[in-house]
Amino acid sequence: MSTAKLLISDSEHHADMLYVSGLFVPDAFIVIGIDQESTTTWHGLLSPLEVDRAKAQSKLDDIHLDTIWHNKAKANGWQRSLSTAAAAFLQDHQVKHITVPADFPLLYAHELSALGFEITPSPASLFPERIIKSEMEIKQLAHAEKLTAQSMLQAEQFLAACGITNDGLVTFPSSHEQAGEVVTSEAIRAVIETFLIGQGAVPSHTIVACSTQSADPHNMGSGEIAAHQPIIIDIFPRLVASGYWGDMTRTYVKGKASPELAKMYQTVLEGQSMGLDMVQAGADTSNIHQSITSHFDSQGFKTGVIDGKQGGFFHGTGHGVGLDIHEAPRVSKNGAILEERMVVTVEPGLYYAHIGGVRLEDLVVVREKGCDNLTNFHRQLELE
Repeated sequence: MSTAKLLISDSEHHADMLYVSGLFVPDAFIVIGIDQESTTTWHGLLSPLEVDRAKAQSKLDDIHLDTIWHNKAKANGWQRSLSTAAAAFLQDHQVKHITVPADFPLLYAHELSALGFEITPSPASLFPERIIKSEMEIKQLAHAEKLTAQSMLQAEQFLAACGITNDGLVTFPSSHEQAGEVVTSEAIRAVIETFLIGQGAVPSHTIVACSTQSADPHNMGSGEIAAHQPIIIDIFPRLVASGYWGDMTRTYVKGKASPELAKMYQTVLEGQSMGLDMVQAGADTSNIHQSITSHFDSQGFKTGVIDGKQGGFFHGTGHGVGLDIHEAPRVSKNGAILEERMVVTVEPGLYYAHIGGVRLEDLVVVREKGCDNLTNFHRQLELE
């Protein structure tokens, strides 16, 4: 009896499915990998709507019209579903034991179990090799990050041209059709996202969080932009053509930063520089994270609950980026050993409810000695 790997999902939102098929398909379809000795042959079962395109564009070894397998399932007296079509194919290939992703739909698993298949969920990705990027993938990630940096420059230049009212609000530049009106997070987000869409990248929940909103790391931000307050801008678009992501963060102040905020920014800048210098093949990410945390502590920026709210550096230093915006490895206290051609962010931050937040994030490729910084973008706190 052979064994197999089974995926049933669309590839617009499931990174493993996109990785193995190399094809964007908006509706769920079937991919089956038949294990034979040391190799796996990948089969795609697709609808009449997609099968011809898949034959021309897919990375899969063999493409099948799923109607054939739906009909075989029906002949067996099984209820029509993607899982029973997959079962007919597996039965035809004498497979009884299948491995599925950890997020495999429960209904499909129940249906397959009822038909006598032994199912083992994978604790992680079915494709652990995704953690090491090919040079082609690095090229795609570099392109995504280049567009990300260009969109950040659009936001920076827009803010630099803005004015400040007597009551401390930021206003549209004099050359803008909304000159004199108060700028909002939504307006800056529109500057960023309009640029990205025009360049073939899809923005996703771009963060433009000002003042106390910036003390919440995943707050998208809304409403008026205040002068002399921190503005965290975190941009993470996905390339339309390939599905790879960019990811970068900068923190700005329109006007003058308070001494406390300026010190916090300098401390995060120093922490990020430490982290970037430590990234190389063989490094333990827990050491990177702990070194940055210790530096923050030494500068008086402690982590813990302050007046009922979490404050300080309470997230990981970074994460892998590829076909998922957050993927292995994690640069955190839990630790992972970096290997060549992993692609990770280095993004320390500090957050306090009474000040706001500061975060700086670059995307880097791990190399034997050091790393290649794909972000390659300056850091500037004050925009006057």
